[in-house]
Amino acid sequence: MGIRSKLIAFAVGIAVLAAVVFDGYVVNTLGAELGQHTEADLAVRTALVTESVARAGDLASEATALAASLSERAGARVTLIDPAGVVRGDSSVAPDRLGELEPHATRDEVADARHHGTGRSERVSTTTGMRMLYAAQRLERPDGLWIVRLAFEPVAIDRSLSAAHARVVQGTLLALALAVTAALVGARALSGRLVYLTGVAREMRGDLRRRARVDGRDEIAALGAALDDLAESLEHSRRELGGEGERFGAVLESMREGVLVTDERGDISLVNPALSQLLGIRGDAVGRPPIEVLRSASLHELIEEVALARAAATREIEIAPAAPGASGPPGRRTLVVNAAPLALPAQSRGAAGVVAVFFDVTELRRIEGLQRNFIANASHELRTPVASIRASSETLLGGALDDPEAARDFVEVIERNAARLHRLVNDLLDLSRIEGRERTLSQGPLDLAAQAEAAVALLRGRARVRRTEVEVDVAAGTLVAADPRALDQILTNLVDNAIQHTPEGSRVVVRARGGNGRVVVEVEDDGHGIPAAHQARVFERFYRVDPGRSRASGGTGLGLSITKHLVEAMRGDITVTTGAAGGALFRVTLPAATAAAPR
Repeated sequence: MGIRSKLIAFAVGIAVLAAVVFDGYVVNTLGAELGQHTEADLAVRTALVTESVARAGDLASEATALAASLSERAGARVTLIDPAGVVRGDSSVAPDRLGELEPHATRDEVADARHHGTGRSERVSTTTGMRMLYAAQRLERPDGLWIVRLAFEPVAIDRSLSAAHARVVQGTLLALALAVTAALVGARALSGRLVYLTGVAREMRGDLRRRARVDGRDEIAALGAALDDLAESLEHSRRELGGEGERFGAVLESMREGVLVTDERGDISLVNPALSQLLGIRGDAVGRPPIEVLRSASLHELIEEVALARAAATREIEIAPAAPGASGPPGRRTLVVNAAPLALPAQSRGAAGVVAVFFDVTELRRIEGLQRNFIANASHELRTPVASIRASSETLLGGALDDPEAARDFVEVIERNAARLHRLVNDLLDLSRIEGRERTLSQGPLDLAAQAEAAVALLRGRARVRRTEVEVDVAAGTLVAADPRALDQILTNLVDNAIQHTPEGSRVVVRARGGNGRVVVEVEDDGHGIPAAHQARVFERFYRVDPGRSRASGGTGLGLSITKHLVEAMRGDITVTTGAAGGALFRVTLPAATAAAPR
């Protein structure tokens, strides 16, 4: 559709819309005003008729004749209704047919008049079959409440509205003719300038130095100026495109996520340094298929799917580094790959190039696995004591309560397992508070010798039972920056762990040495030690080198994990190795402190 046709259509549409709005406004406004005027006039007539009816003597016998005579004077249908709601007179109904009319007490205007004195309504009459305006008024007489009702057919209103509508239609036709004429004149003047601008714009595609230079201050002149500005801006942008490539390369170089781009043939056209470092990709990858470089069927399928469907997709894949030298720990990587087509569907047909962004989630998946293992281990640790308590309780309820000796044994089982549950829950709560940083540590200078002696003193009774010698070899005045409760818990856990997991008659030594602003605390025993294969995992939750023996000794499997978290919370570290005597050697490194350090 050309500009002329659009202008004509626009003008016609505006004229029709204005006519419709005007017609609706005039008809509605005029109809409302005529309706209000008619209702007011009918109310006055009703009042006058009511006064005439009030002067009648025996209204019951005179109602028929009175209704007919008053109707001629009022110019409306008159209905007289007795207190029982029966029509006694109606100017539109023959006297011999009044008995066929149903009672009018339930009519809206009659009911309103009975209760409020007057009533109005508009509806189609069941007697005459025509739309009528009704007005009713209550008349109090000695024989009860009569209702005088007038009805008027609003034919005059309908005629007035029809006439107004016809005039609006005539005005609309005239306005349409004028609008089409004006649109033709304006379109002819406008289209010539637009044709000129169109030609200039086409020339600019090949020569950005071409300018429109349209004179004037109207919109066409503004469009010509905008075309000139656009051509100048494009010329400037073309000169800057060379620098854009360098900036794009800098962005790719600085991205931490890996980026791989393929062309329409599916060969690699770009690999950023982050992906090369992550997967050990060498610089000769450009021009080769991704499956040849990375050897991942899942990645190959994802790129093909995005290239053919021209729709973005996300997939999690596992992939091995392409060559040695990849960043991170050795082994397969877990990557989330977001791939999207480079070409839009409307640009070409067939396969499209693909850009894929790689996010390394290997560590995240490892942590999720640890969480799942923790839940499984916690459930397993809780299930055993709960099962023992439940079995003992059921046995007691089943009759063992009558046997004092057996009952005592089962109660002791319940008590032991309840204590175990109590220790386990407390350790879990401690671990949760430490990991969630809910437990506030106040680090200050502490005398390590005094702290070690206090911790060992609490465990000497248990050591005597196992005939284990515990020795503290810490120089007096050795100060560490630590929280008192946390340090006490660390020393207690390590010494108690050594006493519980060494044979009877063993020896446990607590010693310390300082230097370079750090203090190294060692807890060593001469027991069987911890095999090298287990040393890297002993600080994991619920990990046990000897599960049966650990549970038998009442351990929860969380002590060393709590110890590690407390040490790290105080900016220290903890390791375990095999000591000179073949036993376990735990080393805790904490910041050193001076006597003047703040508490």
